[in-house]
Amino acid sequence: MLNFIKAENLKCRRTFAKKLVFIAPLLTVLLSGISGMYLVQNGYNWWYTILFPGFITLTTALINQIEEKKLRYRSVLPLPVSLQKVWISKILLIAVYTSAACILHLAGISLGKFLMNPAATIAVSQMAEATLILIIASLWQIPFCLFLSKKLGLMAAMLINLGAGIMLGILAATESFWWACPYSWTTRLMCPVLGILPNGTLAPQGDALLNPGVIPLGIVLSIALFLLLLATTAKWFQRQEVK
Repeated sequence: MLNFIKAENLKCRRTFAKKLVFIAPLLTVLLSGISGMYLVQNGYNWWYTILFPGFITLTTALINQIEEKKLRYRSVLPLPVSLQKVWISKILLIAVYTSAACILHLAGISLGKFLMNPAATIAVSQMAEATLILIIASLWQIPFCLFLSKKLGLMAAMLINLGAGIMLGILAATESFWWACPYSWTTRLMCPVLGILPNGTLAPQGDALLNPGVIPLGIVLSIALFLLLLATTAKWFQRQEVK
C-alpha cells in the first residue's frame, strides 16, 4: 500500500493540489490576522466552517482530475493491480495532505497568537486538541468528495460538499440532532474544545454547548462513517471499466 501512496504522490508533483496544502492555511492565517485580537477565534472558526471543507473538496477534485482530465482513468483501470488499493491510496494521500494543512494552520495561528495577542483566552494546547479532532472528524469527507468528483465533476462536488458544509455545519450544530448530521460534527466538537460557538462568538460560561461529553461520540461517529465510505467507494471503484 505504501508504494501505491508514493505513486499517487508522484502524480501530484508540481500540481496545484499539492500547493493548496500551503496556500489554504496561509490564507486563513492572513485573513484572521486582519481581525487583530480575534485572530485565534476567527482563525479557527473560519477554518473549520468554510476554508477547510473547501480545501478538502478542491483537493480531492483536483487529484481526481489528474486521472480524469486527459485519459479518464484509462491509465489505471486496465492495469493488473487492485483498483481498491488505487482508490484507497488516493484517499490516504489526501488524508496526509489535509493533516499537513491542519498542522500548518495550527503553527500559523499559534505564531500569530504569540506575536499579536499572547493573552488570548484560547491556549495553544486547546488549539492542538482542536486540530487533532478536526482532522479525525473531517476524514469522512475525503472518500465522499472523491466519489462526488469522479461521479459528478468538480463544480458539483464543490456545490454539494461546501454548500452543505457551510449551511448544515452551522445550523445543525446547535440542535439536539447534531449527531445525525455529519457536517455539524466538527463545528459541534469545537464548542467544548475551543469555547467557540458555531456563529464564531465565544460561548458564555455555563453554555450547554460547552459540554465535553459530545467529543467521544463525535469521534466514534466520524471514524465509523469514514471506514464505511472508504469501503463502499473502494468497492464501487473496483467495478469501474474503461470507457
